[in-house]
Amino acid sequence: MVKYSSLKNDFNYNVPWYSSLYDWILIIIKLIALTFIIWNITYFFFIIFRDEFRNNDGLNDGNDEFNRISNDINDLDEHISIIDSQTNVKLLETTTILFLPTMSSHPNIKSMNNVESTITFKPTQSQDYIKPEKTTTTTTTLSTTLASSSPTTSPMYDIGEPTSIIKTPNVNPISDVEVNQKYCQSDECRFLFAYYPPEQETQANQHFLSFLQLAERLNRIMVLTNVGDSHIFACRSFSFDFYYNVKKLKQRFPNVKFITQKEFQDWTNERYEKPDTFHGFISPELPKYMIKNVKPYIKELKQRNCLRFFDLKLNDTTIFKVFNAGDGEKFDKLLVRELNNTKAEVLLVKHEIRHQLFTKLDSMDYADHIIEAADSVSKKLRPYIASHWRMEHGIQRLMPKCADNLIDWLKDKQRKTGIENLYLATDYPLIGEGKKTQSTTWHEISEFNTIAIQKLNSSVNLNTWVSMNSFDYLPKNDKYIKNELMGAGIQGILDKLILVQADYFVSCPRFCGRHQSKFTKKIREARKKVIKEQSSHLKNIWDVWYRVEGVDSS
Repeated sequence: MVKYSSLKNDFNYNVPWYSSLYDWILIIIKLIALTFIIWNITYFFFIIFRDEFRNNDGLNDGNDEFNRISNDINDLDEHISIIDSQTNVKLLETTTILFLPTMSSHPNIKSMNNVESTITFKPTQSQDYIKPEKTTTTTTTLSTTLASSSPTTSPMYDIGEPTSIIKTPNVNPISDVEVNQKYCQSDECRFLFAYYPPEQETQANQHFLSFLQLAERLNRIMVLTNVGDSHIFACRSFSFDFYYNVKKLKQRFPNVKFITQKEFQDWTNERYEKPDTFHGFISPELPKYMIKNVKPYIKELKQRNCLRFFDLKLNDTTIFKVFNAGDGEKFDKLLVRELNNTKAEVLLVKHEIRHQLFTKLDSMDYADHIIEAADSVSKKLRPYIASHWRMEHGIQRLMPKCADNLIDWLKDKQRKTGIENLYLATDYPLIGEGKKTQSTTWHEISEFNTIAIQKLNSSVNLNTWVSMNSFDYLPKNDKYIKNELMGAGIQGILDKLILVQADYFVSCPRFCGRHQSKFTKKIREARKKVIKEQSSHLKNIWDVWYRVEGVDSS
């Protein structure tokens, strides 16, 4: 039998070009098929082990809010306890557990040995104010875990890089009923968690009260959400009592039980059967009073709102409802009735309403340490004139002229009263490199703003929270305190208290800044109340300095 190759040579046989092309096409098809098979196998294993990969990577998504928080956090396995303004930062080493910073740690919280079933890591640092000179028994009962903030106290907060919750064997397992008894003093726990009341502190203060009233109507335990950067938000750095007086809040709401965010997270971690949830969102949309089920938006809640750090049963089976807000008592009854129908242990609530849902209440009392700091500044300055100048919404080219008019107003007032001291509350950056404003919404500073501040500083006896060393009792080298003071935060509360106590209060006219703000309105209301209730050194409720003439409003 003659081989093909010999035939080719003997008879000079030429293979057609399309035969070679056909061979190459077969080879290419086989390579593509092999590549496709390999890719599918790789993708299959990627899907199987994706959760494990995410755990190892710390769920580090590209969401802006999460990245902003986590980029500042570099220290792992540390607890920093700041005893007072004169003491150094003390590192407390931990072995089997790290407390999560999205919840408020507290001196009365259980010892770390009480939780042996989980190792947890923190999404942000968490800060509490404690009295170093007094030590209370370590217990987790609701009646003792929320001691009031003290003006001479110092913060304790946890620092850690955000990662997943890693389960470890529990050598002393307890039942879920025992866990509930530990945190709720009841066989069943029912919480209301307002994880992100809208707006900055002045308004968020009021919104949180609305959620508190809702918790009272629903007979649910209120979670005290973390605070920081002028917000009440689960992702923020400090525990609730860094801003607010919890003791007075409990006195105002004797029928409501409270739990810190830290304790709430510990409860979710220690539960064997994870708590079921219900999410309610109150919307300003029309038509009024409409209620509808919506598709769960789990990823947004877990990533942007830090709910991934709570071991909840939060998935695509969770009920998500939207309640279109209505008016008065009709909507109140509708909302309470609908939310009472859910048996979920955790009620997650949020709204975008710009008014209180229920009866209007006075703002929550601020923490004693802030009040004492404000009182100290006021006593040093008195008599003094206080001014609130929010430059953000002013016409930039007019800033120097606005400063000149304020100086003229102050000198006229000085000739009449003899008062020389000016305390200025402003959104202009007072520390750092002068780039980060004291506002979360103002991002661009012009040279006109700087010139205006320089004019004031050279013409009047100008004082600010920085020049008065208002927060010297806080640790100077702590990076989380620094971050808080660099932007809108605790200093805004201090400014508010100092403005209320001033002999005279004056704010900017139109075109020079935001001349009508909720912040200024709150100060006017507070000053009016002080003048009515007692014999006071306050000489006016509110005034506006000289306006800039000849400005085209367009």
